[in-house]
Amino acid sequence: MSTPFRQGLKKVYLPNIVFKMVRSPNLQPNQVAFRVPPSCNKFDIHSYLTNIYGVNVQEVRTMNYATVHKKTRTGQTEVKQPAYKKAIVTIDEPFTYPSEPEWCALEREQYKLGSKNAGRKMKGWRFRGPEEERTRMKEIQTEIHERMEAEQGRKK
Repeated sequence: MSTPFRQGLKKVYLPNIVFKMVRSPNLQPNQVAFRVPPSCNKFDIHSYLTNIYGVNVQEVRTMNYATVHKKTRTGQTEVKQPAYKKAIVTIDEPFTYPSEPEWCALEREQYKLGSKNAGRKMKGWRFRGPEEERTRMKEIQTEIHERMEAEQGRKK
């Protein structure tokens, strides 16, 4: 009796391309947007999602975006954004984005408070912000520190 799958006889498909999922609020529930390299065509996108992730793809639409060039003050041209392709994939079941982790909200709030303090310093105002901002910044820093210690404890 032979087995249906033998080691070494099937070709292994390991792509070296990266698909980045993009949040697009104006899409239908069964559509997902990806940012893919410009060299990928619709057939590549369809086969990648079907073979690697086992997704039933119904339709693939693509849009090409050109490279954005900007000139500096000296007249040199530099690339601000490379060329990419956006693919909108229609799948057979509704898709929901995963919820945002709580550490993202903490880091976003820490960034917001830090940039506000930096702005005060640049404008020559008081270096220290109001008392409630300073206490909130300390709370955020302790929460982030506790989360990092918990992750270190899990790794050991």
